[in-house]
Amino acid sequence: MSKRKKGPWYAIYRQVAPILDGYEGKDSVNLLIQQLAAEHSYEPKVLSRMIKAGRFLDRLVGHLPPEDVRGGYAHVEYIQRLHELAPEEAQSLVHMAISKKVTLEALQAIIDKYSTQLAQSDARKRSKARSLISEHERNSVLALTDCSTDFFGVPSGEIIQVERCDVLGHFFMVRDRYGDPKIAIFCRLGDTSRKAIKAASELLKLAKTARSYFEQIWFVFPESSELVHELAFLANEENIFRNWLHLSTLVSDDEKFSLREVTSLRHALSRALEDGANPFAWSGNCLNDPRNPVHGSLVKRTYTFTVLHHESSTELQTDMSTDKFRELMGEETTVDALSGNGHVSLVKRSRTA
Repeated sequence: MSKRKKGPWYAIYRQVAPILDGYEGKDSVNLLIQQLAAEHSYEPKVLSRMIKAGRFLDRLVGHLPPEDVRGGYAHVEYIQRLHELAPEEAQSLVHMAISKKVTLEALQAIIDKYSTQLAQSDARKRSKARSLISEHERNSVLALTDCSTDFFGVPSGEIIQVERCDVLGHFFMVRDRYGDPKIAIFCRLGDTSRKAIKAASELLKLAKTARSYFEQIWFVFPESSELVHELAFLANEENIFRNWLHLSTLVSDDEKFSLREVTSLRHALSRALEDGANPFAWSGNCLNDPRNPVHGSLVKRTYTFTVLHHESSTELQTDMSTDKFRELMGEETTVDALSGNGHVSLVKRSRTA
């Protein structure tokens, strides 16, 4: 066990803090802490705990005269744990802790109380979230059970509830009369812990993944969902809204549920007109000059081309806009199809080259 040098821990912290803050040497900070610990006859881990406790105490109450801190650094560590659970309670007890008017056992009991309350609160939130998700899934099943595949443009087909798929998770599949998968349907409630635009971005990624295997992707949301409008906004920005990505909400009538496709882009229009929303805008700072703010907008560089096989024809679809495609092709170009490694590449060539 290390032999402690005379002087309270907070006084030692006040001595070493300026040295650490002003250190510009080439050696690691850990080596410096080892040297400082040896000077004060402490183990490096113990001095590190003192430094951490001291910095937290300074942030919480400001710099104090060393003689005012009679409690050990462990008291401050307990206050820091309590602060993560109940900031106001920690603030009210910090002066008792540094005055050594409350024991570590009493602080631990208070921490345990708030930990239990937080765990119970989190459990209630998770339980409520699971309940809402289960309810939405049940209502979606009822609506899809009463829904003909004609609603999705697939006559005489069938709807299958896929219980497990490692890539796409749980979803519904619409197959045509020949048994070919045509449409994937995902029922989503939304994530209240994140902004709707962030959650919509994740769903858009899911849709693009599923698009590789299906002609159309549908989402089913609750009737009052905000997420459906944000997803419509993003899909419209990429020219895929109601092209192959379709959105719908549940409509209830006398405890019966049906689907209603979302066709309005009113929300997307209001976003663009009112606040000039651009989901692909970015902002940041230059690393070499943090005071210099920079901003811009992401420009799409890759596009998807999907081959759709019909009974008597084959169709090539892309999410590239018509104007962009015409600009790419031009009038004096040809397209060669090259094959290799089991893949086909379309190469644009100028006729005048």
